[in-house]
This record gives sequence, structure tokens and C-alpha cells, in this order.
Amino acid sequence: MEQLPAMDASFLYIESPSMLQHVLGVMLFDAAGSEGRFSIERFRQGLRDRLHLMPAFSRRLVEVPLHLDHPYWVHDEEVDLDEHLHTTTCPAPGDLEALGRLVGEIGSQQLPRDRPLWELWLVEGLASGQVALIAKMHHATIYGSAGADMMAHLLDLTPDGREVEPASTEDVEAHPSSLGLLARAGLNTARRPALAAQTVVSGARRVGQLGGLVVRSMTSKAPVTLPFSAPRSLLNGPLTPARQAAFTTVEFADIKRVKDAYGTKVNDVVLAAVADALRAYLLKRDALPSKALVASCPMNLGAGAVEGTNKLTAMMVPLPVLTADPVERLREVAAATQNAKGFTDALGPEAVGEIAELMPALIIKTGSRLYDGLGLSRLHPPLQSLVVSNMPGPPIALYCAGARVDAVFPLGPLLPGAGLNITVLSNMGSLDVGMLCCPDLVPDVWEIADAFPAAIATLLDRAPT
Repeated sequence: MEQLPAMDASFLYIESPSMLQHVLGVMLFDAAGSEGRFSIERFRQGLRDRLHLMPAFSRRLVEVPLHLDHPYWVHDEEVDLDEHLHTTTCPAPGDLEALGRLVGEIGSQQLPRDRPLWELWLVEGLASGQVALIAKMHHATIYGSAGADMMAHLLDLTPDGREVEPASTEDVEAHPSSLGLLARAGLNTARRPALAAQTVVSGARRVGQLGGLVVRSMTSKAPVTLPFSAPRSLLNGPLTPARQAAFTTVEFADIKRVKDAYGTKVNDVVLAAVADALRAYLLKRDALPSKALVASCPMNLGAGAVEGTNKLTAMMVPLPVLTADPVERLREVAAATQNAKGFTDALGPEAVGEIAELMPALIIKTGSRLYDGLGLSRLHPPLQSLVVSNMPGPPIALYCAGARVDAVFPLGPLLPGAGLNITVLSNMGSLDVGMLCCPDLVPDVWEIADAFPAAIATLLDRAPT
């Protein structure tokens, strides 16, 4: 039995029908080229054989009575695959846009909390002959690069598969009683004042450096971007339950050529391409904001307290959509990421998590409900314009149930007031880009997806030899 850290639990607390907090992922399998090896039954059997290798697939929540403390994960000894693994057919015409609409439909529904928080959907009927796998897992149980670790257990290095060691026969800890949970909550509450003192002491050392950066951010040249400094734009507003996905792919070699040509980093090139795509999208609607958009970029800090999660922080990076020249945009983004990293280092990468641990669970949960229910996001500037994540992926060919994996598109959840999440993953020489949006805020998201590779091509054409 493991207790959720405050940051993990917060993904449960802020969830509502319009603020869905699961992550999605789409894999495309070359079923047509698998020479008959791939089948849904083979996939089902392989999943059953490997459940014990993926803790996130066999743990469920136990809530503390009256929400007096954060919930716990307990092991579920008998996972019913019929409740989690589903099959469906992609609507006509069976292209990626139709698949994106289907992903949106699946992603617009909350996961039931009376069972492990995941679903898998196998999708047939694609015009390409591929089979798609849509994975849906709650943000509280898996996020960060831990998703890649889970993928490694599900996939194989050859189409013939591999031998999997059977699950151990160790005794499973008994599920806790309500009285036992209340007793644990009392102990944790008693420890909170000491934890608060430690947080204050560690935070005091950072106040001077952080204060200097905040003062500098208020100058005309603003070397750092603060939270809640994003302009209001078409991307921002109250979310609805609707979701839609879009996908695109670029050659990773092209990304590296641009990076080397201009002396920047891969993440800078990705952010510059995002800025280019968003500029075109907003210009078409005569809706350029008065200043740069702000991207929240999650950063992995290493393994989290619970297996399957990572400790995360985020840096706020301005996206200069008002800059017309794409090369100048890239240079501005590269400079901004350096300043943003300095601010994150000064704040302390784990500061947000430390503060969250001080807040009682009931206060966080009640505050989240009030914030969402009263629409308080309208009363302040957006925390960020959108989220842009960059994840490592497999550098070699992988297989699932005998079929080669052709693409992996990650899709992160939407955050309050921000209607777009863009996540990129390096995969076997390609950069697979997944975009999840609230279409009531960001319609025609495929315009942004199609503009992304065009932005890379422009930078490549302009690159010095």
C-alpha cells in the first residue's frame, strides 16, 4: 500500500467533467504487414501475461474517510481485462482525422474510480491497414518518462515476442480499514507543522535570488516569464468536456540539422515550430495577442515517490508569435529558454511539490471544486497559454503482438484555462507530435498540426550551409 504524494493526488482533486486529468497515447501498428502474426487475441494474451510488470495497471484507489488525508494505492489481485480492454472500428473514411475524433470521444469521458485507472482501445478499420491502440491512464497513476518505461514492458524487440517471467507468489498486503486510514491521517496531520518548518527554512535560502529575478522580470526587457503573465487569447477560456486530437510527424534528422545550423537545442526548435504554427493559426483569425504567448514546459526531475510516476516541475517560455521572421523567432525562443531555466533553478525544482504537501487534502479538493464551479479562471490572466512537452522515445524498431510499431503519439491533459496541449516524442528516427485540444476553444486543430512540419521545413531552408 502506497500513499499518493500531494502532487499526484492533486490530479484527482482538480478533475471534473470539463477538467479531465487522464493522459492519452496513440500507437499505430503495422498489422497489415505483420504476415498474419498480429491479432487482438494475441494482444489480449500478451497484456494478461505482463500485467504484473506494470504496477499502474493493477492498483486502485482507496479514499481516506472524509478526505482527511490523501488517498492510497492498493494492489488489485484480480484485474478484469473486459473492464479495461475494448475494441472498436474507426469511423469512415478511416484516416488520421477520423482517428483524432475517435480519440477525442474516448478522451472526453472520465475513468471510473472503482477499478484501476486505465483503459486500452484497439481500433481497426483504418484505411492504411494499420491497427491503432489508444491508451488512456489517469495522470495520478502515471506521467513523465515513466510512460516510456511502461511502453517497454508492453512492447518487444522482435515480432516473435519474448519470454515473460510469471508473477511472484508473494502475499499481498491486506486492504486497510477505515479506522486504520483515519489513524494514519492523524499521524500525517501531526507531522505537518514540522514539514512546514523545513519548507520555510529551505525556501528562505532561495528568496534573495528569486526576488532579484522577479524584479528583473518587471523591467522592460523582462528576462524571465512569470506564471499568470500569459495574454488572453483564442487558446484560453473555460474548458468544456469536448476533446479532439491531431497528429503529425517530422524527421528527427531535420530537427537536428536546424539545431546544429543555428546553435540551439532540440527543444528550442520544437518550441519555435509551435510558435510558427500558432502564429499562422491566429493570423488567419485576425487574433494575434498583444504580447508573446506563454508555453508551460514540464521538466522531469527523476523517479517519483510511487512507481510509475516522476517528479515534475515546469518552466514558462514565451512564444514570440508577434515576430514575423522564423529565424529570429528561433533565436528569441533559445534565449527565453535559458532565462526560464534560471528562474526554475532559483525557485527550486521541487518547491511546488513541497508547498502542496503542506495543504490538507480536504482544502485542496474543496478549493478546486470552488475554483472550477465559480469560473474563477475568468478573474485573472491565464497561468499559461498552452502546454508543450518533449519526451524521449525508442531509438529502435519495436513490436507489439507481432506487428511493428509505426508511430507513437503522446497526448497530455489540458490544464485549467488552456485549451491546447502539444506533446512530442522521438521515435525511431522521427518526431511524433500529438495535439489534444478542447475544440470549443481551439477549432480546426489540424491546421496547427499541418503547420508544424511546414515550420521545420522553413527553418531548414533558411539554415546556413
